[in-house]
Amino acid sequence: MQTTNRSPSHCSSLLADWFAIGIVLSLFPNTSGGAEVGPPPRIVATVPAVGATEVDPALGEIIVTFDQDMAGGFSWTGGGPDYPKLREDARPFWRDRRTCVLPISVEPARYYRVGINSKSHRNFRSAAGVSCRPSAIYFTTQGADAAVQAKIRKPVVVRFEPANGAKDVSPAITELRVMFSVPMGGGFSWCGGGADYPDIPEGQRPRWSEDRKTCILPARLKPNWNYRLSLNSLSAVNFQSENGVPLEPTPYSFATAAR
Repeated sequence: MQTTNRSPSHCSSLLADWFAIGIVLSLFPNTSGGAEVGPPPRIVATVPAVGATEVDPALGEIIVTFDQDMAGGFSWTGGGPDYPKLREDARPFWRDRRTCVLPISVEPARYYRVGINSKSHRNFRSAAGVSCRPSAIYFTTQGADAAVQAKIRKPVVVRFEPANGAKDVSPAITELRVMFSVPMGGGFSWCGGGADYPDIPEGQRPRWSEDRKTCILPARLKPNWNYRLSLNSLSAVNFQSENGVPLEPTPYSFATAAR
């Protein structure tokens, strides 16, 4: 699934298949409809904390708390073996207008991940109808070995080609390459806007190296030009590790030579 938004901004974005076909617990309450008004809800607390280790396997709930009153719907998303088992004796519920609870059961020595909203499921929204930006809660339980603990590691960019902040880049190059610290999930969010965003040749699209540690963006560059873009943004977070941990939004800029 790929989307391209060209006005007022551009984001070449692909959501990796493992996430798109996963489990979705979604409820959309009756609302008055109309345009979204006001700031998007922000998550102010989660239980367990994002990236927590040594979580007690007796944990029976995942809890998310927002900074404002919510509409009463939810979209708990994810899938595969890393999604916790849902308790048969309970359903997701709102403890109050700002706190939603997902009843679950977990096992020792495991990694778990649960998404909050996604690109296509956006029912965590404020009372004013504004959707929360997609995010995730991920953690490991007590007894996890080093290999399992490594799954919560956040990906980082280890190399840009051309280099981030580079000057006098040849306008003849036809690709931008970004290398990551860990294998990635196969999705991407190359984000930016306006004339500073590189042109993508018609019929081409971003692609991954075989080891999924390098993403390549086909590009047509102009001479004597400043380019600015970002890997991920507040609303597009499809650069994620193979375990679903998102890359922090990472600015990328460079300037081309006169010829």
